[in-house]
Amino acid sequence: MSARLRKFLPLHILMMGTVLLIALYVQNSDHPYRLQIQNILFDNLNKTHLRPASDQVVIVDIDEKSLDRPELGQWPWPRTTVAELITKIAKDYQAKVIGFDMVFAEADNTSPDQLVRIWRKQGGDEAVFNALDRLESHDKIMARAIRDAGNVVLGLNFEDQRSASAFGYTPRPKADVSFAHQAKDDLLPYIYPFDTVANYPILSRFSYGEGHFYAVPDTDGLYRAIPMVMGIEKKNIRVDAAAHDRFFFYPSLTAEMLRYLTAQNQISLDGVQNRNMHIKGGDYNFELPLSADGQFYVWYARPNPDWYLSAYDVLRGEVPLESLKDKIVLIGTSAIGLKDIRSTPVGNNRPGVEVHLNIIDQALQGQFLKRPDNVLHAEQMLLLGLCMLMMGLSARLALSGQTILMLGCVTLCFAVTNIAYGSFGILFDGVFPAIALFFVYVASVASGYLSSERERRKVRDAFEHYISPSYMNQLAQNPDQLKLGGEEKNITTMFSDIRNFTSICEHLTPDEIISLMNEFLTPLSKAIMENRGTIDKYIGDAIMAFWNAPINDERHAYNACKAALDMQARLDALNKKRRAKDDDALVLAAGIGINTGHAAVGNMGSDQRFAYSVLGDSVNLASRLEAQTKQYGVGILLGENCLAEPDVAGLAWLELDLLRVKGRQQPTRIYTLLGDEKLAEEHLFAELKKEHERLLNFYRACNWDEARKQIKPCRYLAEKLELELDPLYACYRERIDSLREASLPQDWDGVYIARTK
Repeated sequence: MSARLRKFLPLHILMMGTVLLIALYVQNSDHPYRLQIQNILFDNLNKTHLRPASDQVVIVDIDEKSLDRPELGQWPWPRTTVAELITKIAKDYQAKVIGFDMVFAEADNTSPDQLVRIWRKQGGDEAVFNALDRLESHDKIMARAIRDAGNVVLGLNFEDQRSASAFGYTPRPKADVSFAHQAKDDLLPYIYPFDTVANYPILSRFSYGEGHFYAVPDTDGLYRAIPMVMGIEKKNIRVDAAAHDRFFFYPSLTAEMLRYLTAQNQISLDGVQNRNMHIKGGDYNFELPLSADGQFYVWYARPNPDWYLSAYDVLRGEVPLESLKDKIVLIGTSAIGLKDIRSTPVGNNRPGVEVHLNIIDQALQGQFLKRPDNVLHAEQMLLLGLCMLMMGLSARLALSGQTILMLGCVTLCFAVTNIAYGSFGILFDGVFPAIALFFVYVASVASGYLSSERERRKVRDAFEHYISPSYMNQLAQNPDQLKLGGEEKNITTMFSDIRNFTSICEHLTPDEIISLMNEFLTPLSKAIMENRGTIDKYIGDAIMAFWNAPINDERHAYNACKAALDMQARLDALNKKRRAKDDDALVLAAGIGINTGHAAVGNMGSDQRFAYSVLGDSVNLASRLEAQTKQYGVGILLGENCLAEPDVAGLAWLELDLLRVKGRQQPTRIYTLLGDEKLAEEHLFAELKKEHERLLNFYRACNWDEARKQIKPCRYLAEKLELELDPLYACYRERIDSLREASLPQDWDGVYIARTK
């Protein structure tokens, strides 16, 4: 592993590890969003892997057609009609077992005994009432039909609040439901807090069994799992009764119909966390896997209209015998007005009776959906393993490699999920590990980006010692600028050089020279950049800088002048600091040349190596001016174009000469910069400037005597202002004496030709 990877590995581990811990926590939670993701996954798996349905279960449908027949009447039908339907299915069509997805909770109001009870309150012929009263009640007729059929399972439900059940009747379950673990805490998931909505007692008494059709949809309204056993607390029980004896337990309607097939009265549940419901007997051995709270996961088949037979057609005998013979029959309704419409993963607004059909069909086929505890552990191990793999390899892989790894692992998760569902009926949630892996991947990419940004920032910080921060910002925002090419622009250029550097280096070792250069260049570079300058390059002991590029600066000449004054102030402070440490320390002095003018600015060099720089005559002149600072004995020389900016004109400056430098035919007026606006506003400086102008006038008029005399008041005022101008006026005196002896032409214009570069 490289040093860079080792350096940023803690950041990778921290970010990805945090995502991993959050994912593990959410994976074990029951948060609605977490469950919704899982439900959507299992719904889509059901749609992808639809269970092939058998033809062993049919639905006798109380449909719109049946309800529209005047001879049958509106719902609820008279119990005599229901009795006729039972007899027709059980005897004529020889169905194997009949289950009602409905409850007959009250007496039939169309029964003669019920009509007599109502009419007697209104008065009438008692003989008629007695004659009607001798007629058999509809409920008895239906009860006899149920008894004669012997294979009828009635449905029951549970009340939604605590109240007395119908007629004060709570039926005793006909199935003996036993639990391997009967502790109260183990039974609580199966207990309903209120009472039953039971069938009319005489109907309940003669039925083979009663099973509940209670079900609660998930938060999105879909029915995915059904409770196979529900219990209610018995009334008037002993305080010391065993936990199991305190409750009535009712199997579901489907479990009771399956129990009929076994001809047994025993239904048993084993296990604590992952229960199985056992219904055994005869040729049947049903073992239904349940969740920890007794829920059975429904594996839906594709809805099929062939499942449905109209109740009206059955009553009229118009259904072929083979459609019902030896079939398991559910009596339910698809009529919207009877409000037994449900939503399932394979379709919305489906008749609720289809849920029972799918459960029975699954039991007959032995095709179940299971989600035992070890599946959850496997999901956790998959999540942990894949995320750890990503964490282990991400620091060594490029972004493309990490992306390929992530996509490959996500594909693996979906493949395992589909195989587990389609081949083994296991509800394996591979989507959440895939989601967690994706976010770990995002964390890896983010940490890599942050690491790269930190590296780039370090490189940028290093280059900002040489390049203006504003230029770095501009390059960061527009990398296209980093190419060969440029533009012509009005800029201000500065050259600065240490005076007598060669003689200074003669007495120093190489290490001392480097230390001295760093000590000198650091404060001067800061002064340039703090005044919006761009350092072009370091040339030995010299600095080249410019203003108004790459970022526009309307006060570029002024900022260059302020930088020059700041550089001199920092150099004075540096010399004082060096003298405080060592009285024999060398005093450093710098000459600064500044000029303003048009120049070419941009990235210059070759395709392999280039730099942002400036070229042009104005740049060359700035270099020449820096060289003349030693000649004139001043620290800063300005070209005449610098003073074209009003702000520069307000600084403390003096005109020095008309100078023709090497390589230029056109002379330039040069100035020395002595201070800021505060100095320029002082009365003594105004006097100095006035006397200095008189000196230049005498000089250019070749009035050598008066010019020489004028040096004295100028020096006096400079001393009063504590300005080091003695070298400048010594230069003037030497030049005057030299020119006095020279043979000057009659039209001499006062231009001085530089003797050095």
